Amino acid sequence: MRVYKAALAVFGIAALSEVLAAPAGADPKGDVIEIDCDALGTLEVVVFSNGQASPGLVVGSNQVGIPYKLHLEGTFTPVVGEPESFVEECERPAPRNGRLDHCTFHQEGSDEFGSFELDGEVWISYTPSH
Repeated sequence: MRVYKAALAVFGIAALSEVLAAPAGADPKGDVIEIDCDALGTLEVVVFSNGQASPGLVVGSNQVGIPYKLHLEGTFTPVVGEPESFVEECERPAPRNGRLDHCTFHQEGSDEFGSFELDGEVWISYTPSH
């Protein structure tokens, strides 16, 4: 469930917060999620916040991905009980900066509450890498 919450935190769209331009590569202290993007390729993204509007910092660079659209589908199976399916969608207008990409990700895991499987698509605006 923790990675599911982390994915929602990384790719939440409700309102975007300011982005800090600190490098994420040295010693990531947040959750890391791997995403596969059409233009940027495979990236490891660090999540530093549990907020719904958290940008993702690319491990090993100053590049930041800021989500503007999200589609999640998954299943959570509690330790006791039946599997529960969910679909989450959020969207806001795409930025006009021209640095836009479409990314997908898959996560699976378990904790003391149960297990989950999550597939997602996220559309991001990104800063140039330095």
